[in-house]
Amino acid sequence: MPHHQSAHHHSGEYENEHEQMGQQQHGHQESHQQDGHQQSSHKKHYGGRTKAKGIENYSVWKGTPISYVAQTLQQDRSPHINLKFSDGSKDHEANINVASTDADPDLVYWLHRQWHHPITKGLTSLQDGVHKITASEPGSGLSLDFLRTKPALLTLSAGRVLPNNKSGPNNDILDQLKPILDDAIQAKAKVYIFGADYGQGIDDVHMNQGSSPEYANAVGEDGAIIFHYQGGDDHYEAVFLAFASQSVPTNDQTGAAEQGGQELAQIAQGTGSQGGSSSHQQGGS
Repeated sequence: MPHHQSAHHHSGEYENEHEQMGQQQHGHQESHQQDGHQQSSHKKHYGGRTKAKGIENYSVWKGTPISYVAQTLQQDRSPHINLKFSDGSKDHEANINVASTDADPDLVYWLHRQWHHPITKGLTSLQDGVHKITASEPGSGLSLDFLRTKPALLTLSAGRVLPNNKSGPNNDILDQLKPILDDAIQAKAKVYIFGADYGQGIDDVHMNQGSSPEYANAVGEDGAIIFHYQGGDDHYEAVFLAFASQSVPTNDQTGAAEQGGQELAQIAQGTGSQGGSSSHQQGGS
């Protein structure tokens, strides 16, 4: 499916993506709802992508994960994992997409249980709380760009595509994220969540480029979740998410998908070469 024909059939009204929040994962009650879950009043999503110019208030939140609840496509047309975290003074929420409302609802994901990257040196010195990110060049400083950060944050072709809610063990994105979230909560790891700050929490925790031009795109403003385990087993773990229908290469000024590109679903499944200039090729992570 050519990217510019992706079925972005969303209404012009903001939708309340938490209206039918179910506190279940795969039909089972979650044990992570330690402090309960309050419905978010934040309404800005159009199938996970903001229908606006650019990503507003690109930031990183530093805190400690507390609990999470998960939605399925049966519960919400744009389902999320809602991760509650504390910045030491107040609890906040990260809204993590687990499906798109496109004709292809799947996500591409990259999970790293041992992640090494120079950007971690700039994270440890941050105080708990929200930090707005500005960068002279996309992908420099704390700015994340799946295509432009050097060294590369991830390898595009190493991504995996799984449906949001397929029956059976380890068959959907929720199954893949659950061990990482569970371990981080139990260990009280520090979490760094990149995306669009909206005051009480953070949205757009995914790749924010490669969509068709009518949707919000940006360079140097991709979302991510990075965990820092401190102590004897000091290490970082990282979660990167993107929509299967997003494509590369992207415009160096706007981040919009270029004509003739390839959807991430094709690249991650090994059905084609990674299109784009050499500056958009991915190295190891």
